[in-house]
Amino acid sequence: MKKLLRDLKKKKHKAQHELFKMYGDFLYRVCYRYMANRDDAHEVLSKAFVNIFEKLADTDIETEVVLKSWMKKVAINQSLMELRKRKVFYAELELIEEIAEDTISADQALLEADLMQMLFELPDGYRTVFSLYVIEGFKHDEIAQKLDISVNTSKSQLRKARLQLQQMINKTEMRYEEVRRTRN
Repeated sequence: MKKLLRDLKKKKHKAQHELFKMYGDFLYRVCYRYMANRDDAHEVLSKAFVNIFEKLADTDIETEVVLKSWMKKVAINQSLMELRKRKVFYAELELIEEIAEDTISADQALLEADLMQMLFELPDGYRTVFSLYVIEGFKHDEIAQKLDISVNTSKSQLRKARLQLQQMINKTEMRYEEVRRTRN
């Protein structure tokens, strides 16, 4: 890994190609989670790798773990910049003092693919805040700063995303239950 990092910092094309082969799929999935569209995710991924290749020489990254984490942040930030360019709408809702931490319960039959599809069906603002909070682990104040929205807007977007996901999960569970009943 140290040789790869040295070659990357020297902007050697072979090393860049190797890095893309190693992490392209991982970073694509990160971008896709925010963009919810294959073409947009590919475009954002390309821009993210350009940034990675340009800025890597200026970093003091020495380990694979730090490199992967840093590249993930670059991909997330690139996705957020693209969403900002599109002026993703964040509904400013009334002041919410405390949001209950709803948990999404699903039958074991509910597959990960179903959940990902549901996530992609959320409006851009809901999906972005949900991904940053639930998947990436950012706090509401960090999300608010990244997206240039208020903390309360972040909380309300998360709350609405969870409610909409819960409704989608309930519908999916009812469909699975119908299928089970018809099989019996």
